[in-house]
Amino acid sequence: MKSKYLIGIVVLAFILRFFMLGQNPPSLNWDETSIGYNAYSILKTGKDEYGTSFPIEFRSFDDYKPPVYIYLDVLPVAIFGLTEFAVRFPSALFGFLSVIVMFYLVKKLFDKEDHKLGLIVALFSAFFLSISPWHLQFSRAAYEGNVGLFFLLLAFYLFIKGLESRWYLVLSSISFVICLYSYHSFRLVVPIFLLVLISLFIKKLLVYKKQLIISALIIFIFSLPIYIGFLNPEGSKARLSMVSIFGESEGLQNQLAQLQNDKSTGNVIGQVFHNRRFYYLYTAEKNYLTHFDFNYLFTIGAGSLHHHAKDMGMMYLFELPLLIWGLISVFKNPSKKIIAMLALLIIAPLPAAVTTGTPHGVRAIGMVPGLIFLVANGAASLYGIINKIKKANYRAIAISFGFLIFAINFTYYLNQYYSVTPREVGYFWQYGNKEVIIAAHGLEDNYDRVIMTYIYDQPYIYYLFYNKIDPSWYQKNWDTNGNGQVDRFSRKIGKYEFRNINFISDEKLPKTLLIGTEQEIPVAAPLREIRFPDGRIAYRIVGN
Repeated sequence: MKSKYLIGIVVLAFILRFFMLGQNPPSLNWDETSIGYNAYSILKTGKDEYGTSFPIEFRSFDDYKPPVYIYLDVLPVAIFGLTEFAVRFPSALFGFLSVIVMFYLVKKLFDKEDHKLGLIVALFSAFFLSISPWHLQFSRAAYEGNVGLFFLLLAFYLFIKGLESRWYLVLSSISFVICLYSYHSFRLVVPIFLLVLISLFIKKLLVYKKQLIISALIIFIFSLPIYIGFLNPEGSKARLSMVSIFGESEGLQNQLAQLQNDKSTGNVIGQVFHNRRFYYLYTAEKNYLTHFDFNYLFTIGAGSLHHHAKDMGMMYLFELPLLIWGLISVFKNPSKKIIAMLALLIIAPLPAAVTTGTPHGVRAIGMVPGLIFLVANGAASLYGIINKIKKANYRAIAISFGFLIFAINFTYYLNQYYSVTPREVGYFWQYGNKEVIIAAHGLEDNYDRVIMTYIYDQPYIYYLFYNKIDPSWYQKNWDTNGNGQVDRFSRKIGKYEFRNINFISDEKLPKTLLIGTEQEIPVAAPLREIRFPDGRIAYRIVGN
């Protein structure tokens, strides 16, 4: 009977991740488009868009993307073509596989004498992960963090297996390394989590010295390029400098201004608190705690509209009492394996804590397994109580009430995700870029030049993607400045020029097709208008 439940959960997980995958979210964002084109470039030439052979960091928009997702996307692009479905396929696949790994991991967390309880909690864990708004959000778009989470879960599972069968430790180390190359945040999470695992299970690990040494060498040797990259101003260090709280900011300048005032007035206590080190510590602490905020988890969601359905938190409201109940029940008699799962929950928000834009659903995606595990424990405890109700009528009422609460939450989420969010938040997914590129392609033969606005950021990547521009040609022609540098707000590719439009002067250019916003092109009768799903004008196209 339990196997039937697992099969049902697996089928549900598959459907929720692959249904309308190419249509919702309503558009590829620029990071997804870059991932797809670079996978296409690797497929055709073995090089990224800039001509670097099989890189371990993809330059992309000078944000240096980790390599795993792009290489995983090569095969789907080869099979399905350069399409939205192909770009998102690895995320959906590994999100689906994560549900299966979650089941076996949770089952393994319980001691053999708790086999029955472990099986129930594992089934609930797989179920809640399969329908998780947080996990679904990043399983249905090309997010490296979602793939990284799969390899983290797999590494954790293989590590626990390795405590009983030694060679699984080596497989675990390989999975940890792949996780490191999957997403930036795990480059902080994995080392700390490994230290926790080692400290918890050091006695058992020392019995397997040979496998322990091999595993340590695998992790050290293959992770070394990543951490050396933090010294490279054009690698991981560049990415970190873009998002870190440790740079110059308005908040820091205000803090330092107060410090100068404290010094001039002799305020010793103020000097203790109004300094750079305290500011960084306070900001990191505040950022960390936002990931446990009620509104973030259950009502509003992350700051970025990419990271949650409209008017939805990262979890369902009905999960809150189960989460609290599960936390209480887990702490009654936690095993070392369960402590490791809780440790992962605590560690996971650390990368987001030292970056801007918090709370951040992707950077803190490592929280998902721990939260789901606690909710599943609460649900298993509730299931046990309901089963003890002797009167069948009362038991049926309790089950019906629980199902009704679940159904309301789940139905609301599906409506928000599939109906409300694409319409009201479609613009945030850069909707309109595909449509305008296709429209321009049908008109460009009549013009000598096409100028497209840069207001929505990175329009060139949509031109490359939807026109399937030959990567070998682009690799030879991208460096129009001749210095290896790219101006983020101005690019030229063939007859296309990507920059913001000055309509007063640009409308006088002969045989030129202009593609801009409603504000840039204030004409009453353009050749074409592209609208966002909510009806607002995204682009206007006019020809001179």
